[in-house]
Amino acid sequence: MHRSGRATYQDRRRSWRVEGLHHPRSSGPFPTEVLGEAGERIRKAGNEYGAVTGRPRRCGWFDVPLLRYTSMINGFDSLVITKLDVLDQMDEIPVCTRYKNTPEMPATYRALEAVEPEYLMLPGWKANTRGLSRYQDLPPKACDYMKFLSDHTASRSAAYPPAPNARKPS
Repeated sequence: MHRSGRATYQDRRRSWRVEGLHHPRSSGPFPTEVLGEAGERIRKAGNEYGAVTGRPRRCGWFDVPLLRYTSMINGFDSLVITKLDVLDQMDEIPVCTRYKNTPEMPATYRALEAVEPEYLMLPGWKANTRGLSRYQDLPPKACDYMKFLSDHTASRSAAYPPAPNARKPS
């Protein structure tokens, strides 16, 4: 602890890297998991397969309650959002904003298994974001999506990292 009573990590900015979607690397409760054809489409677009095993990873919609809780526990104050291009051609993008049957983040495995996500449908941007290197080059609705995630996860900002092979805007 710092003399001011704050943990020392609060004296500097901390960022948390998240993807436009959510995908845990293990088994267990996953309230926003997308199954069936839609899940397979997302998995394929995001190349969500184990690097060593090639096993398909579980994919799901962005989970605001989970990220808000993660922010509180880990003390991050900004998000770095990657893989937006996986969402490029969607008309609407579901975002879990709360769990219907509990006012707070469940504390147990069983309680998390029982939650029912409530979704808000955000407009898609129907434009290519792959390879864009600057936030200001993103479609306005993609920026709105990132702002929504930032505003609802108690982080100060959401950054868009430059793509590895970014193209220069003309």
